[in-house]
Amino acid sequence: MTDRSFKMTAPIFRRAIRIWSGLFLLAFVTSHLINLSLGLISIDAMDSARPYLSGFWTGPFTGVLLSASLISHFFLGLWAVYVRPTLRTNTQDIVQLLTGVGVVPLLATHAIGISMLADAGVQFGYADTIRLFWLQVPALGLMQVVMLSVVWVHGTAGLFTWLRSKENAGRLLNWLYLLAVIVPVFALLGYAEAGREMLIAGQTGTELANSAAIPEDVVVPFAQIKQVTKAVIYGSILLAIFTLVARFIRLTLQKTQEVILVRNGGQEMISTSALSMLSGFEHNDQQHASICAGRGRCGTCAVHIVRSEFPLPLPSELEQRTLHRVGAPEGARLACQLTPAGGKVEVLAIYPADYSFEDPRPTETAAPSEALA
Repeated sequence: MTDRSFKMTAPIFRRAIRIWSGLFLLAFVTSHLINLSLGLISIDAMDSARPYLSGFWTGPFTGVLLSASLISHFFLGLWAVYVRPTLRTNTQDIVQLLTGVGVVPLLATHAIGISMLADAGVQFGYADTIRLFWLQVPALGLMQVVMLSVVWVHGTAGLFTWLRSKENAGRLLNWLYLLAVIVPVFALLGYAEAGREMLIAGQTGTELANSAAIPEDVVVPFAQIKQVTKAVIYGSILLAIFTLVARFIRLTLQKTQEVILVRNGGQEMISTSALSMLSGFEHNDQQHASICAGRGRCGTCAVHIVRSEFPLPLPSELEQRTLHRVGAPEGARLACQLTPAGGKVEVLAIYPADYSFEDPRPTETAAPSEALA
């Protein structure tokens, strides 16, 4: 594979890994939330379902996949921040960016704690876990709630953005919006009800059926777990800060040219060669269709190039695939993937700024020349 072909196909591999690792982590969190929601029935019900829900992830194969997903998703997220030309974006992207920074340290602390306890021969059921979180170390229980909430918000935001860029996903999204609210609410209610049951048992001296005493010869490595989890959290924060500093240095040293954008024969917009055409529109407070928020998936930011003073860079493999999939007309480019090198570029928007997949495509209602007029 040549260097040029690698540069053209690398974004596709990165995107695939990021999507599938994110889906794997979302499945991990979803199964745990469903398991927690069974606390509305009883702690016994939580333990009965544990082997099929949360316990499923403690196996050697799923454990390796979970660790690989955590690491790859985190570093690909940092890479996306590093190469991003601007952090000026919509609210959903900002929320996803901020929660994404906390996904790995929060999830890693949970995974590290479980694995280290298992290595020490400590087998915790839900009765033991609820007792630990509600009676012994409430701060740790609160951290687990925060962890699940942050990861859930990040995962569902990413899932919605991914599905929103696909046609015929509108009806599915309506159900997912409902589930995105119901699942965490029921999980928190189940967690609270299980805690209430544990508090009552603690006050009355009742021993729950699934509560197992830790053998005297087993040393619970709480101090080591605390040290390792602190190292993971601080290390993740330092990596995030390092990424932002490196990004700032890269942008400071980067030489740019002025770019003048003209869309649909309107007024001239000043941009730079560091920004994609879509970012240039947004920088000038000009709305432009982009259902996938500039990720090169939906094709709705496509423009027809009328004239460019400088030669434009060739489309990447990702851009070519998307343009082909959406049936874009000849000469079309994705504004989110096209970064002009300088000079004046005149384009015609193929889709209106408020376009959604519920609307008919311009090519379906008019000839290409009429749709671009």
